Amino acid sequence: MLLGGAILGERGRAEDFQGSTHKLNFDSPPISYSKAEATDPVAKLAKILRADRSSGWKDFHPDFGYLPVVLEMLQVPVSSQMLVFSKTSVQRHNIEPANPRALYFSDAIYVGFIPGAPELEIAAVDPDLGTVFYTVHQDKDEPVRFRRNDECLLCHGSARSMGVPGFVLRSLDTDPTGEIVAATDTDRISHCTSIAERWGGWYVTNAPAGWVHRGNDPGHAVRDPKDLEALVQKVASSRRYPAAGSDTLALLLHDHQTHMHNYITRLHMEGQQRLSEYGHIKYLDIQIRAFLRYLLFTEEAPLPSPLEPAPEFLTAFQKNAKRDARGRSLKDLDLNTRLFRYPCSFLLDSEAFRKLPDPVRLKVLERLHDILTNAETHPDFAAISAEQRQAVLEILRDTAPDLTVGW
Repeated sequence: MLLGGAILGERGRAEDFQGSTHKLNFDSPPISYSKAEATDPVAKLAKILRADRSSGWKDFHPDFGYLPVVLEMLQVPVSSQMLVFSKTSVQRHNIEPANPRALYFSDAIYVGFIPGAPELEIAAVDPDLGTVFYTVHQDKDEPVRFRRNDECLLCHGSARSMGVPGFVLRSLDTDPTGEIVAATDTDRISHCTSIAERWGGWYVTNAPAGWVHRGNDPGHAVRDPKDLEALVQKVASSRRYPAAGSDTLALLLHDHQTHMHNYITRLHMEGQQRLSEYGHIKYLDIQIRAFLRYLLFTEEAPLPSPLEPAPEFLTAFQKNAKRDARGRSLKDLDLNTRLFRYPCSFLLDSEAFRKLPDPVRLKVLERLHDILTNAETHPDFAAISAEQRQAVLEILRDTAPDLTVGW
């Protein structure tokens, strides 16, 4: 469903579970993915709509169908719009460079829209199940109904999603029609991937002029830079989409948080299985250290030059930011040489992290405290300055007191 675009070199692999991305048996106890009732925000909304049949009848937009009301109901900002022209969706036949798929997202919900396609594609982060997938029929003669679709796991439950129900981002070459060119993409994309290797198959509309990346050139068919810019602007400003552009800041945040979601899910499910089989998690030490490296951006690829963010999306992203007594938040951005001002993912303060099995969550927080207070001296974390450690420690104490008891 919500396939996008990935590339990681050997350096980028270190942040994963030491190569442990084989598919977990998440359809058997203790997880039982397919049989379990989802409790993510989409599942909760779907339950409300089923209980009140009249509430599902919403305004059907002549161009966008149910997209505007779905974004509104799920509180997903339209300003987060990104455009993907590679045919990496179950509705691939509706996608081409002149008719890309639009993706919109919040902290835990992702919505895909293709002009002319029969369905909206939705993915939501469930605190127990990882990513759960839904569709909404674009039919004005029926109400909004969210239908769970586990068939998406054929791609979204594989090694490319860290072996758990999760997100798949890809960076690849396409031919002029958007078809994937074989052997041009490699592994998962994340904040560790260099900008030069990102966004193949995507449009990128407001990146600084000096940034080199793989986006914007379907099939390498457009050679003149002016012609390429004209093509991108024509597509990005099309009235077939509710917003203009394919925002660079949105792409950067999307790269970080989708992989972070997969990480949390992997740690959750591995922890559940270890506790079920052995009654302890002592074999997860390597995985927890790798998780902390990603959480703290220790291998983040630098930005080539400063980025000026689009104000509308920046405001939407930071709308729910939790701030400490000094006004600081883990959602504060740097955008000069790195993505965030403070090197700790805001997704630590999420329901999904809180629902990790208790021994796993407590071990992660214990190690994190040791790193932030300099009790942990492992070279993996040496690049985090004393000032950064102290700032993250203070922000977490103020904004996530339930996670920092005893800190």
